[in-house]
Amino acid sequence: MSLLYILLPIATLAILLIYYLLTRKTCRHEWKKIYSETMWESNVIVTVYQCTKCGKTKREYRPISEVSMDAFERIKKYLAYSDVSPISIVSAPGRIDFLNTHQDYKGLPVVPIAINLRIYFMAVRELENIFLIKSLDLNETRSVSIHSTRPKSRHFSDYVKACLNILSKEKNFKPKHGYEIIISSDIPIGGGMGSSGAFEVAFIKLISELYHIDLSPIEIAELAYRAENEIMKIPCGRLDQYASAIGGTILLYPKYPPKIDILNKPPMEIMVVDSGVKHETANIHPVRQQELNTAIMELNNLDIPRELRKKIQGTFSTIKWEEITEEEISRYIDKISEKPARRFLFTIRMNELTKIAVKILKNESLSIADKENLQKYGVKETDRTKVLCEIVNKQHELLRDLYEVSIPEIEKIIDRVLEAGASAAKISGAGLGGCIIVLSEERYIEKIKMAALDAGASRVWHVKADKGVC
Repeated sequence: MSLLYILLPIATLAILLIYYLLTRKTCRHEWKKIYSETMWESNVIVTVYQCTKCGKTKREYRPISEVSMDAFERIKKYLAYSDVSPISIVSAPGRIDFLNTHQDYKGLPVVPIAINLRIYFMAVRELENIFLIKSLDLNETRSVSIHSTRPKSRHFSDYVKACLNILSKEKNFKPKHGYEIIISSDIPIGGGMGSSGAFEVAFIKLISELYHIDLSPIEIAELAYRAENEIMKIPCGRLDQYASAIGGTILLYPKYPPKIDILNKPPMEIMVVDSGVKHETANIHPVRQQELNTAIMELNNLDIPRELRKKIQGTFSTIKWEEITEEEISRYIDKISEKPARRFLFTIRMNELTKIAVKILKNESLSIADKENLQKYGVKETDRTKVLCEIVNKQHELLRDLYEVSIPEIEKIIDRVLEAGASAAKISGAGLGGCIIVLSEERYIEKIKMAALDAGASRVWHVKADKGVC
């Protein structure tokens, strides 16, 4: 009997434990960072997270070079622990796609801003027959022959090959030796901040320094653009390369020969939010370009006025976009396929709003027609800075609704940052992921950062306009 009294509670507890294990629900963890600790002796940062639901903790270990240093600091640390010395160091900025996004490949004027997230190239020693390229960020090394073949993929070494090809073609560049080159970058890859354009610009600048080739910033920009467009076969415009080479805030007229106007920077603080969703320009631009060509073809198949027909002869990159108004196209746009029609209207409306925004950045007076156009788009503000911010918001709406390059993750972040006090927010770059530009008063910066991260953003930068390649 005494044994029964002992075994009965044990059996009951065992049954209860089995029941709990069979019926408990697996926690869908929502992790919150508790603290981070830098372990310099191990070259790692330890970050501790705790689940807000069940209390479970986890640790994440990441190399210091990934999270704790900017690109130039990584370069300096590499030099401190290696047996090499710099022969030449150059850098080029990333950019934000401020106004008239998705318009440079149509030949329409665009407004990029070069920012203080930069890529650094450092040559450290001469080599016989190769360029040995070491990426500190990717922890990867690739070699490229000085007798470079054409690129076959889109690895960073292929961009090196593309630049060498265009230099050979245009400048008769035939190096007799190569270099070991170290790279580090603050510009996120696939983040909508022109990482590939900055890479090309910086590499061509480095080559010009090492081999004494006299190139102006505009020449570097054009060579870099042609390396990506002609050699890599990526259907980009000139936006990224010219923004990185020239620096500051510019109005770029991208049709050859390109024209550049220097603008005032926006009178607001600028933040860049990384959505954490990667994209590839090469997977977005060709689709939209084909849809525009469909719209042009279908419009030309209609019975339209002779003057309008003259303006829309050609393709998305050659028709006279600057001369086409929404009023003259409105009678016919509903008679073509819905999606191509939206792409066509997007192009006209974005450009119309950009013209007004550029006047604000140039401190020029707005005409009666400008004010009527603003009313048409629902912009009722009279303060010029607020009008500029509203134009940025309207351009995002056009990107979302007519060009369809936004995604739920981006919309969630934009909603949250606007609620937190941001004055404006829009996609930067090709879209379908990548980064978001945010304009704000200084007092809201920290609140906006927290709102963006809580909404799922992976990183947030408070950036400044920066100089070009140097």
